[in-house]
Amino acid sequence: LGLLSQQAVAPEGLTVEDLVRRGRFPHQPFLHTPSAQDEQAVDRALELAGMSGLRKRIVDELSGGQRQRAWIAMALAQETPLLLLDEPTTYLDVAHQLEIMELVLKLNREGDRTIVMVLHDINEAARVSDQMIAMAEGKIVASGAPEDVITPDSLRALYDIDCAVRRHPQSNLIYIVPGPRPISARPPDRTNGIAPSIGFDGLGAAYGKHQVLGHISTQIPAGKITTIIGPNACGKSTLMRCCTCLLKPTCGCSRIDNADVRSMKRKALARRMAYMAQGPTPPSGFLVEDMVAFGRMPHQGFLRQWRAEDELAVEKALTQCELCDLRYREIDTLSGGQRQRVWFAMAMAQDTPVLMLDEPTTFLDIGAQIELLEMAVELNRTEHRTIALVLHDMNLAARYSDWIIAMKAGEVVAAGPPGDVITPDLLAHVFDVEATIVI
Repeated sequence: LGLLSQQAVAPEGLTVEDLVRRGRFPHQPFLHTPSAQDEQAVDRALELAGMSGLRKRIVDELSGGQRQRAWIAMALAQETPLLLLDEPTTYLDVAHQLEIMELVLKLNREGDRTIVMVLHDINEAARVSDQMIAMAEGKIVASGAPEDVITPDSLRALYDIDCAVRRHPQSNLIYIVPGPRPISARPPDRTNGIAPSIGFDGLGAAYGKHQVLGHISTQIPAGKITTIIGPNACGKSTLMRCCTCLLKPTCGCSRIDNADVRSMKRKALARRMAYMAQGPTPPSGFLVEDMVAFGRMPHQGFLRQWRAEDELAVEKALTQCELCDLRYREIDTLSGGQRQRVWFAMAMAQDTPVLMLDEPTTFLDIGAQIELLEMAVELNRTEHRTIALVLHDMNLAARYSDWIIAMKAGEVVAAGPPGDVITPDLLAHVFDVEATIVI
């Protein structure tokens, strides 16, 4: 039995090759060094997961998608007849999601392996699955072939959203389309100077000797929802880290309303901009309420006096993110989706005019993804906040964004409204995939 867990953490300083080699531990006698057979299995797993070129890299230094493929390679190296994969496509871009799903099909069809997956992408689940099991509140509510499980009624019961279920004209595969957003939720044009804009002037960044960004110049428009798209390791998260002063650029600068962020004191910047990181590790033993309350630290003085407005901000964030019932739970005990809501609530409690959200829908089911992004739309529409997202789901990016920035290999290759940027030609150029856009 090989297992890919949902939120695995690699020991500090471990290389990709050494991590994958751990998948061979069940096959090795006590205190024995890896055999030639073990090394061959490691090589095969690295090749299958597309990680051969990164085998000597430190896992901590990889992008989220690259780390995910390293964990997948470790599970593959076990070479077991049964594979349990808990959200294997987490953090992966469109191309790598397709690669992993094709690999799953190959292992099943040619390798005769039994594979059980947890997936939030219902369309991918329908495409690759022979059998589906739908669960809600710890109970199985439906099981059978995809066309028997994925119905408008079952989706409404599971996720409390209305979806159309259609068949692709060429492949005859079923896919879902969430119902239309209300017109009132679409934010009007706001360039009146109320919300701050974010700018990048010749920005370059590196991790050690590995250059990630090369002289980027682009703009996140004021009062808009902007989504950054692009393949894994193209520099999306690095761009956000530079903007929030978590990474020092090698050249150029990031600006908020024409002020270089490096010229601002950290607390002053944190009162202007909240950042939800890609996969933060929660402190051991911390309660949900305490973590959300951390969002108020930039607004407190040296002695950290807790004020009524701090309490109101925390309560509002807990309520909007549906965390009131979990407020006294330790974060370590929560599911991946629940943790994600905690991080979003902390960013909301910070109450800043700019929100930077790096893959906020990770680990969330389709209903929770839509709910979170609708909250972002509401903050943008009613409170005039500038919101920047990193998303891998092109459907969500097109649905909720006013502006799209497409990146590849550390450069911006396109920027503009979703209809101008998310095109078959651009998706082929950026992700090397063929796509059909259905409107």
